[in-house]
Amino acid sequence: MDAVEYLQLLADIPRVEAFRCAIERNVSPGQVVLDLGTGIGTYAMFAARAGARVYAVEANPIIEVARQLGTDNGLADRISFLEGWAADFQPPERADVLIFEDYAPYLFQTETALILEDVRRRWLKPVATAVPRAISVMLAPVCCPDSYDALVAWPEEGPYGLDIDRLTHRVLNNLHPACWDESVLLADPVEVAWVDLAGDAVLSLSAQVGWEMRQAGQLHGLGLWLDLDLADGVAYSNAPADRSSSWGQVFMPLARPLRLRPGEQLVATLATVGGAPSRTDTWWTWRVSAGGDTQEMNSFRGIPLSMERLQRARLDYRPALTARGRARRAVLDLMDGEHSVAEIAAALKERFPEFVRTLREAYRLVAREIEVAQIAPQQRPAASALGQLGGET
Repeated sequence: MDAVEYLQLLADIPRVEAFRCAIERNVSPGQVVLDLGTGIGTYAMFAARAGARVYAVEANPIIEVARQLGTDNGLADRISFLEGWAADFQPPERADVLIFEDYAPYLFQTETALILEDVRRRWLKPVATAVPRAISVMLAPVCCPDSYDALVAWPEEGPYGLDIDRLTHRVLNNLHPACWDESVLLADPVEVAWVDLAGDAVLSLSAQVGWEMRQAGQLHGLGLWLDLDLADGVAYSNAPADRSSSWGQVFMPLARPLRLRPGEQLVATLATVGGAPSRTDTWWTWRVSAGGDTQEMNSFRGIPLSMERLQRARLDYRPALTARGRARRAVLDLMDGEHSVAEIAAALKERFPEFVRTLREAYRLVAREIEVAQIAPQQRPAASALGQLGGET
């Protein structure tokens, strides 16, 4: 995300105000707070203003802006900004409160589950609380012709005389962001999952729900969103509403729209496959039945796969590095804390002249690996000072 996107998130006043109220109600002076995915540090600063010592963790370079904002607001002595992933750090102390909202609108991602699993185990006290303290996942049938037509732009015949049915099939077997108002709902939403962020809940989903249609309508798919229980008397939802939000909803389309009649029964089955328990990618399946018509969708079908890629997944496949792979391995081997960037670049140009022709190319290759590699973060002096504050009474 860039600075403009963070500014847009900050401009979502109802969401930010809800979190501010919840933080002020949940955080007490002297407590330790972990703001996971702090962004520009807004919630970390709310917690610091409430009297907490805050560890604000962020992997995005935007954390430099957050650090400067903390100083500008006179809160630098209460906030330790840690650049990297939470798993990269040895927690200076355990936290009383977890603040985390880096999941919307897709909560059930493998990466999210693994991050929260590590945070619960190493960063939080046994009786820690979270903001939000609970998340309800809501599901409803939706009539949204505009959203659907954007995915099926040529329903009758392909563009330019081309058959693109295979592409459309992959597009429809995927989850898509949406921003709706209440008019899209064909029935009342139903809770299909409940998550306790500070607890041991596994981020997986399996539910079957049914609705009776009160009126006729065309079903284009299922809509999913999150209702957040932030604190006593404080809630926030990204449900379809008459206001825009920095968080939208999730649209799970059908292969073809269904015409529903009043009194007709609609049954939907929704599940995630894989994910954190197996430490594999998460796939979504959704199945809708109404009026004798059943449609089954699966996000795995939306992934372009070739026989060559499938062959590389075989256990008897014998992989070999390409020239680019050998150069990347050399970069990683030389990133040992002893060689400078200039020395690594020079070594690349000498070892791989057919692939790395100029020092400029070598520097780009090194910079790319530094960006993605799991490099041990260096604790900044502010983190050590805050750790000492944590020992005060």
